[in-house]
Amino acid sequence: MSEKVAIPTDEAPAVLHDLRDGVGIITLNRPRVHNALNDAARAALKEALIWARDDDAVRSVLLQGAGRSFCSGRDRNGFLETGKHASHRELILAAQELRLLQCELGKPSICALHGHAIGAGAELALGCDFRIAGADLKYSFPEVGFGVVSDTGSSALLTRLLGPARAKWLLASGEITDARQAADWHLVEWVVETTELADAAFEKAARLARRPPAALRKQSELIDAAAPVLLRQALGREMEAQLELFAGSEFALIREQGFEAHG
Repeated sequence: MSEKVAIPTDEAPAVLHDLRDGVGIITLNRPRVHNALNDAARAALKEALIWARDDDAVRSVLLQGAGRSFCSGRDRNGFLETGKHASHRELILAAQELRLLQCELGKPSICALHGHAIGAGAELALGCDFRIAGADLKYSFPEVGFGVVSDTGSSALLTRLLGPARAKWLLASGEITDARQAADWHLVEWVVETTELADAAFEKAARLARRPPAALRKQSELIDAAAPVLLRQALGREMEAQLELFAGSEFALIREQGFEAHG
């Protein structure tokens, strides 16, 4: 498969985007930190998603990660530093706006998951229409262990996929889910050998790119008719819950002890 090659240096773009056979390929490109999302990476991902949405040559979207993992979550280096963000609300809103953009692309999207898909990375995968995993996948929502909650729509998106009991278990327990369990629970649609993941994911994205786009979009809209309302409601509830937890003593103690001690 021909695509831009990720160059693991500090000067490399945090996110790459490329077009091949109607597929907009978006690659998280911070392999040294397992593609952890900092502010710059999130901004670059937003730009790439806007490109995929607005470019008529993009008929489907493939989201993937360079290196050993898809995405290890939020970059905790400097997370919630005083002065870094105007407010906790602004920090959460930036992440939520990215999820809304992702879920409202109007074009089918596939996420190729390998290695770690943790926290914000796991939530990023939920924002795609389909997920294909390599056999080495480790998928987890660790937020509750840090004294906070997932805040970019997981309470709605994960419940829609798995049902309330399984969604509640994964979000509350922080349990690491491997590829086999992820498939059994319908958290991912397909599992392949990790060495075959890039080609298999592209094949599925290319198949969608060959379909008549207007009919494809209408068919997706019929299935997703109630989804935008439910997602926006969930984002509002998650915002208020997260702000309450950020201001509470439990999160303050965990932050003082160091996030690593609770990871």
